[in-house]
Amino acid sequence: MKNTVKTALGGMCIGLSAALMMLSSVIPFLTYAIPAMAAILVMFMRIECDWEWGLGVYFGTAIVSALVVPEKEAVAIYIALIGYYPLLKTLFDKLPKIVGYIVKAVFFVGVTVATYYIIMHVFGISTELLEDTQGFMIPLLVVLGLAAFIMYDIAIEKLEIAYYRKWQKQFRKLFKKH
Repeated sequence: MKNTVKTALGGMCIGLSAALMMLSSVIPFLTYAIPAMAAILVMFMRIECDWEWGLGVYFGTAIVSALVVPEKEAVAIYIALIGYYPLLKTLFDKLPKIVGYIVKAVFFVGVTVATYYIIMHVFGISTELLEDTQGFMIPLLVVLGLAAFIMYDIAIEKLEIAYYRKWQKQFRKLFKKH
């Protein structure tokens, strides 16, 4: 594929990802799901072009979303955790299976704690909700978040397999001349 085609494809992925991220403002209960859907386009660029092009789509989406998306929590989740995970997943999957799962869990918990610390203390978002909870609620939320992250990891893996088996041939047929 020529660089001009890759650039155009990257621009389309950034535009579609930014449009998806805007939906988090319209449908607020999808604050976590929409960044995950936008990150699938990062995976697509990694598969079709290269790791660097996927990283470019991640950064482009992060910048555009930070500028135009009103739902800043969704943007923070995309930037801090979910957006680049399809790129890191390829590195984590090269590790032995058990070690890979442990590294993924530590990565998720570390990034989640750091992200919410920054959201609450740097950006000054209210912590009243967390202060009013019982002592067991925060660990419970981390465990539930980790379960959702594991499902996201599995979903990305299955989508990538499905893409290779079913859709890649048709996509490449479209861009064969370019």
